[in-house]
Amino acid sequence: MGFEKVRYGARVVVVTARRLKAAGLQRTPHVPSRTLHRQLQFMTQRAKRTNYELSRSQVDTPDDVVALTWQLVGDYRHQVARVLDLGAGDCRFALTGTYRTYDGVEIDKHRTKHLDIPRKARVHVGCAFRFDQNEYDLCIGNPPYVRHHDLEEKWRDKTSAYLSKEMGVTLNRKANLYVYFLALALLKTRSDGLIAQVVPVEWTIRPSASGLRKFIKKNKWSVTIYRFNEDIFPTVTTSASIAIIDKRNCTGKWRHFDITRDDTTGKYSTIQAKQTRIVPYEQRGIIWALRGMSPGTQTVFTLTEGERIHAGLRREDVMPCVTTMRRVDHRCLVLDEKSFKRHYIETGEKCWLIKSHASSISDRLRGYLKGIPKSQRDTWTCNTRRPWHRYILHPVPGLLISAGLSTTGPKVMINQIGAHAVGAVSGVHTNHAKISMTDVGAFISSINFNKTVLSHSGMLRKIEIRQINAVLNDYLQARGL
Repeated sequence: MGFEKVRYGARVVVVTARRLKAAGLQRTPHVPSRTLHRQLQFMTQRAKRTNYELSRSQVDTPDDVVALTWQLVGDYRHQVARVLDLGAGDCRFALTGTYRTYDGVEIDKHRTKHLDIPRKARVHVGCAFRFDQNEYDLCIGNPPYVRHHDLEEKWRDKTSAYLSKEMGVTLNRKANLYVYFLALALLKTRSDGLIAQVVPVEWTIRPSASGLRKFIKKNKWSVTIYRFNEDIFPTVTTSASIAIIDKRNCTGKWRHFDITRDDTTGKYSTIQAKQTRIVPYEQRGIIWALRGMSPGTQTVFTLTEGERIHAGLRREDVMPCVTTMRRVDHRCLVLDEKSFKRHYIETGEKCWLIKSHASSISDRLRGYLKGIPKSQRDTWTCNTRRPWHRYILHPVPGLLISAGLSTTGPKVMINQIGAHAVGAVSGVHTNHAKISMTDVGAFISSINFNKTVLSHSGMLRKIEIRQINAVLNDYLQARGL
């Protein structure tokens, strides 16, 4: 998608070429201010909307998932009287289950037209956070999934402040909208109430939902997560689950289960649900993971062997680095000179990091940097440094580890050659003399991360730095360190 810069007085507004065309604005550096003002209003102001984007948040819950949610409710409560559904959509949760009254709250009036729901069910059109009824036995539903940057900023800040005050903990303003709905569900239910929500499982580990988890743990409510082992929403790429928060059971236990379809009926079943564990986020210990370096732009700072030779740089002007492990076989456990040459130098991968971090550089390297066009180094990192090419060098890691997961886990290599981790490749570090990186690498490789790490997009699974730290902390505990 192309971008254009349009000057308006002292301001420069960056808009997409598509919106320029829609506004009828020609690609000229200046047009009369009155005309431009009207056109800028069209381009920079978003269409009138509710506090959260309806088109982004509306995902209908499959009927079999609705039925399974009610089935789980029956496992925790023999009967429920008052039921609340926040973000009710077409109120399909009202069509199943046994209850005395059902209140569905939906902000989109178009979704509530021509509904065929039981007489004991009512629908309220409006914002769920302005709904004033409380003391429900059950809060059930599938809340909207909207990222924080798609929320109206004023509404987001006001709502997070209100929830934080009511809960007595700070709710992160960068949390997804469904986290706000989970918090509201806890506030709207009775002291012995039940919450049953179809939500992404990531709220159980993401730092942005830590305030919500803190509130639950403070009250010692039990939490059970039933994670689907397949995508239940065709257009959503997160790992879906049914979260059950039981305020009557104050054991403070958190349990995770994987659920699958019954081989005979084809329906979802919890009879053979397997208990599992999601890798949490933890702080570093005496052995820790560090994200790959970001020197500024890999186009300039990392070179292939051919690019190094073409630039007239010698080996003393560069250091070995690893920017990707995608083409490295799982059987390659040690990165030494031989394997570095085979997998990186001879294959034309980016494998050399220029030594422009040093206070004294060679005339060859100085000449290379002088020949870099400004457009190639026009990044925030380079533009905020003096000189632009002097980056902060990370220490050499003992292990190299890929962030993306393959068949069962990340690729791990013992860094015998002393390469620097750059970009998507992370490093494992320690100053402890008794820790063997060979042993650490074997420990990480023994874990099946596909069962414990969440999907980021479709089948793509990626382990975060603080999750690697959690695995490393497990290693320390297992070894008694």
